[in-house]
Amino acid sequence: MYVERLQDLSIFYWLKAQFAAIPQVKVVDGFPTENLEIPSVSIEAEDIDLEPYEMGNKKLMRFRLWFIDFFATSKAQRDDFAYKLINELENSIPVYDYNVGFPPSVAPPQLGCLLPERIRYRKVPIDPELTGKTYFRGEIYFRALYSIF
Repeated sequence: MYVERLQDLSIFYWLKAQFAAIPQVKVVDGFPTENLEIPSVSIEAEDIDLEPYEMGNKKLMRFRLWFIDFFATSKAQRDDFAYKLINELENSIPVYDYNVGFPPSVAPPQLGCLLPERIRYRKVPIDPELTGKTYFRGEIYFRALYSIF
């Protein structure tokens, strides 16, 4: 697998671990398009930026942009999800080599980590007349630098 796919898998399992203590929260890989269950949290990768960082060297720094969307039953639950994730994103996110297998049967080795930066939270207004359902939505997006220790 490409390192970008390993990053996607690692951040998805990291997100699942963040909500493991709240079993009613469904964690989805990709923005939910059908059968939206509330509460739920989704992760979607967006841009990849390769930026030079040293003159005379062709090696590039790898930045990725992710969106975490969450759908909650109340304003308080939405904000709790946001505050939890903002605090957790201040730490690095380990990237594992899932080529050797997936947990829990295998403990894959760590290849590197994602160092989040530019973390932003925004509340997304929902019009119940348009959705037919009352819920509260928020979105965190962040840019992360991939580092091999």
